[in-house]
Amino acid sequence: MNIERFRYFIDLTKTLNFTETAEINFTTQSNVSKQIMALEKELDTILFIREHKKITLTEAGKTLLPYAEKILIDYCELHRAILPFQSSKFSTLKICAIPVMANYNVPGIIAKFHNRYPDILLDLKEVESINILKELDAGSCDVAYTRIFNATLDKYEKVVVESDKFAVVLPKNHYLAKKEIISIFELKNELFFQLDKSTQLFSLFYSTCQKAGFEPKISYTGTRIDNILDFISNGMGVSLMMQNSIKLLNYSKITVIPIDVTIKSELAFVRSKLKKHSSASNSFWNFLHKSL
Repeated sequence: MNIERFRYFIDLTKTLNFTETAEINFTTQSNVSKQIMALEKELDTILFIREHKKITLTEAGKTLLPYAEKILIDYCELHRAILPFQSSKFSTLKICAIPVMANYNVPGIIAKFHNRYPDILLDLKEVESINILKELDAGSCDVAYTRIFNATLDKYEKVVVESDKFAVVLPKNHYLAKKEIISIFELKNELFFQLDKSTQLFSLFYSTCQKAGFEPKISYTGTRIDNILDFISNGMGVSLMMQNSIKLLNYSKITVIPIDVTIKSELAFVRSKLKKHSSASNSFWNFLHKSL
């Protein structure tokens, strides 16, 4: 059996979208489709119903899912256990990262590491922030790049890349756009376009509005920042986002303004304190400490 097929299968059950599954695995849509079809052929059953642009999990797929997850966890543990005995000079470093990693120069950091350690094979995967520590705990990755708020990270060690804070994103022609700081309460009548519940930011956004004394009017939730910025650029509404996650190079009609409450986060690489780490993981960790 091909372990990667199980990985694609599990990811597809979460996204129910071939394009999104391809993007988080840094591969092509056709490759994901090919791997799923190969898995279905191998198991002699249909795992997904494909109707137009919509796909749903079959009963066979639902039955397979917990077994596939266990197989992947067991394989990761096996791989970790056998690493010290492998004779190959090549080792693999698996990194899970939140989708906005590019806005914090994470690809640049990883590229520098790759140039310095070309014998270490990199396996990168995009994971939504709400699931990323679960992936790390399950052994699906050696290191995770994620956003940290005030959560206790007793099980993990971290290397902080930078800090960030909440701000309001709104059209330049909005009546509040000329202000230096905007009160959250001033947004009570606005339509909000937000990242959805698969991110850590949705619940934080919602509680921030509630603490300010109102229930936010949510017009759209999704996983793509560029979609949200497109709506705002066209005057549809506003958004609360982390300031440094927004790149306005292609959005001349949008502005970003600080809010009257300070809600900070850290962007950091994290890994477990409780597990034995591979030489690749230790090399990357030492590189981060020296470089950042």
